[in-house]
Amino acid sequence: MKEETLKKDIENEELDQVVEEVLEETDAIDESPELAEVESLDNYSEKLETLAHEVSRLKDEIIRLHAEADNVKKRNARDFDNLRKFAIDKFAKSLIPVADSMDKELEAVAKDGIDMTVEKMVEGTILTQNVLLKVLTDNGIEVLNPEGEKFNPEFHEAMTQVPNPQLEPNTIVDVFQKGYLLNGRLIRPAMVVVSK
Repeated sequence: MKEETLKKDIENEELDQVVEEVLEETDAIDESPELAEVESLDNYSEKLETLAHEVSRLKDEIIRLHAEADNVKKRNARDFDNLRKFAIDKFAKSLIPVADSMDKELEAVAKDGIDMTVEKMVEGTILTQNVLLKVLTDNGIEVLNPEGEKFNPEFHEAMTQVPNPQLEPNTIVDVFQKGYLLNGRLIRPAMVVVSK
């Protein structure tokens, strides 16, 4: 019986302790400033009104940000389109002297009374070709004329093979068509004849 009484006393003490802790927490809550604000209905409605105003302001800001992002997207699309359209502007302007040179040559041939010899035409064509090659080089285009070089399938396309005991196998004997690189990237392989 003493044991049961002892157990009840311990349980009562623990219960008293728990109740005391809860009461202390309740007192702390009663003294907190947040609760005092909530208890006041006027303060509560003011707080709600402030929050509603803040939500409205944030919605407006989000709408403005979406509109600004949409404008940036449209502007970038327009700039990209212009960039694509006019990317070769510099190259096109540099080709104009080549076209002018060819026009002058053809005008000279068409005029009566001008003594145009084959040598003069060849000379004019060579000068025009030199202007064209300079334009290509200035714009990052490199001409591949690999005659006498070792065949490289990355830059050359073999059209045929011919036996040639004077050359090592896979040496380029003749070039049907020159190849071109643009800033180091192949845009057309050289079409070649290769030794067996």
